[in-house]
Amino acid sequence: MNRSNDFSRGNPENSSMTTINILSRLRMATEQIRKVQTNLSNNGMLEYAEILDNVGKEFDGILYNLVDILSDDTRQSEINITSNDGQISKWLEQTFSSKQQRTITTAGRFESIKAIIQASSFVNALQKQLRMHTKESIATIFHLPVDINQLNHWSFNIMEYNDPITFTILLIFDAHDLISHYRIDLEVLKNLAHALAEGYTKFRAPYHNDYHGADVLQTTHCFLTKSNLLHVFTQLEITALLFAAIIHDFEHPGLNNNYLVRTKSDLALIYNDFSVLENHHSSSIFKLLRDKNLNIWLNMNSDEYRIFRSLVISLVLATDMANHASLIDRMSTYFFFKETNSTTTTPDSKTLLQIILHAADISNAAKPWPIYIQSAEKITEEFFLQGDLEKVYYDDNKPTFDRESTDVVQLQIGFISHIVYPTFDVLSKVLQIDSLDHSSKLTTTKTISTFPWQYDLQLNLETWRQVSKDNDVQQILINKKPLKLNLENLQTYVEKAKDRLKRRSQHELLLRGTPSV
Repeated sequence: MNRSNDFSRGNPENSSMTTINILSRLRMATEQIRKVQTNLSNNGMLEYAEILDNVGKEFDGILYNLVDILSDDTRQSEINITSNDGQISKWLEQTFSSKQQRTITTAGRFESIKAIIQASSFVNALQKQLRMHTKESIATIFHLPVDINQLNHWSFNIMEYNDPITFTILLIFDAHDLISHYRIDLEVLKNLAHALAEGYTKFRAPYHNDYHGADVLQTTHCFLTKSNLLHVFTQLEITALLFAAIIHDFEHPGLNNNYLVRTKSDLALIYNDFSVLENHHSSSIFKLLRDKNLNIWLNMNSDEYRIFRSLVISLVLATDMANHASLIDRMSTYFFFKETNSTTTTPDSKTLLQIILHAADISNAAKPWPIYIQSAEKITEEFFLQGDLEKVYYDDNKPTFDRESTDVVQLQIGFISHIVYPTFDVLSKVLQIDSLDHSSKLTTTKTISTFPWQYDLQLNLETWRQVSKDNDVQQILINKKPLKLNLENLQTYVEKAKDRLKRRSQHELLLRGTPSV
């Protein structure tokens, strides 16, 4: 939005600037503030956002000028101030005019400066009020390429946009009231987003980069909005979950823990071979937060921050794939006893949060095919790059993933069947929980088949099965180094898989005696 304004955009004036000029600028600024304040309750609020921004900058410039002018006792003037607001007129005359006070004392100078600072704070408060009154305005205020409505969709393809961390963190934190609840300064939030992007792209990993971090945040947001969990978790727990999602792979080198341990890397030695990457991700982030220009949680009290930090660290550590089996077993056991009305211990909120983040972390295989296949190609190439290094640095010269011999099709079938499917089976039950009370039941308002990822997960797995059935592995590859899949050839198998799933669905309907549409 380009709007002309009456405020100077130049540098603050030098000491020759007169008090009359400053007061004229103040009058103009205060009138603009009152205009915005009057219209805050109206629908057309966005046009006032830039006015407030300009007024804030103007007050900053006036403050610098005022400090210089008030240092000289010889500068005095009598002025008449007119303003639509009598209180502001009186304040301006009493504070900045020699009409009622011929000599400005040292105490008076500081009071004058204090008044300008208070006025600047008032502008900042109005800016926050403006944003709180219109949730979707952040997309317009910051000229973001998407709005929150797009991020609500499971089929949103984050790889189509630049700077994904900035727009996801701004929109999703705003949607869940984190910005207003914790009085987060938006400039500090933008600073943190840029720092996160730099960390995520530091090693130029094909998959574990800023797109993955933003994708996990957007996916976590979808899980929350498509379930009852917003009413189950506390505000602090939701905050920790969303923050852990966006930071969970910060400064990922594109190599896994096993490689770092076997090669005796510095990180492995620092963290004693225990969840090496996950410890590094969380530790590095909290080091960043020591900078007040990056710390968005400054307004948390000490108790809140202690709980928040502990929970974020726990959630990030739980993304270590070595914890997968234990996490799924615990939750599967709980739901087995729950569904058979047997006595069982209710899982704590931390475990549920860990499942949600873990599922979001491996969710690409459950996304629509065009999104999934891009991610599959990138993560497989990342595996192969590690394999190339393993041939050099492993004593036995036996890479985990050898790009020359690894069957890409079976790799995907195994990952979806044994890792993703069990996780999303548990997740679908977690998302139906409406209370952590032991006596609560799973809700029946959503069945597993109604979640948007269920069909996508089936289709993606069935597509690879069709490729495997035709033993057509070589035909789906264009290059092995770097890995490049033949998407056109794969699309023919997607269509075969769709037909297969359709016939299977019709068969199941017939078995249940339900006529197909």
